[in-house]
Amino acid sequence: MPSAMSYTDVHRAFLQTVSHHGTMSAKQAYKALLAIFGKHHSDESIPTEDQVPDIVASINGRIHRYDQRIIFVHYEPVSTDFYVFCNQTEAPLDRLQNCYSEPELSLFRLMLREMALAEEHRLRPIVCLNLTGQLAGKSISKVRAEELLDEWEKMGYFIQLDDHWCFGPRVVAEFERYLSTNFPEQMHRCTLCNESVFYGIQCEKCPQAFHRECMKKYLRRLTVCPGCKEMWTVAV
Repeated sequence: MPSAMSYTDVHRAFLQTVSHHGTMSAKQAYKALLAIFGKHHSDESIPTEDQVPDIVASINGRIHRYDQRIIFVHYEPVSTDFYVFCNQTEAPLDRLQNCYSEPELSLFRLMLREMALAEEHRLRPIVCLNLTGQLAGKSISKVRAEELLDEWEKMGYFIQLDDHWCFGPRVVAEFERYLSTNFPEQMHRCTLCNESVFYGIQCEKCPQAFHRECMKKYLRRLTVCPGCKEMWTVAV
């Protein structure tokens, strides 16, 4: 198995795969790694899933000079890990200009805004489709809006859960700074890791919200809320 210190055809092919997909679950990434490894190093021992972070670390060590990075995201609503390829030379909205018309890009911006402002950052499908009526200038049909939502879900930007549209793992990875800057009152930060809380867990006695994984680690040592210091009573 190639170590974190070496850089081989396995790393290059894995980078190409993740960058092509944009967003891959950890399970998908591992399956792709096995296929790549079988092609380039079939005579060596099969890598384990725990070795994927080492591969990603080696890749990031090479591509950071190009302002590129594969970001690990633990997506709490479905308790699933993802790898997201991010090109940080451009703002994420600027990159989307190469793929979509201005009305379609405006709908994407409205989705970000309304989802940021919504309770628990969730929107019913009809609310998302009705955003087409708020577009300035040339509008798009609701049929096209449905197509775009399906497309953006496949790309990892949004995800539909419990009949609601939510921020997807790619928004978590790429738009954290954008959303924190434009909606600071709605995008809370976990005081345990100082990262934005998109979908976390909230104290019953104060407005503080935390990542579920952060609270699991914290509660191994203490049993009070990190914010109000009252006894923590919410199941994690």
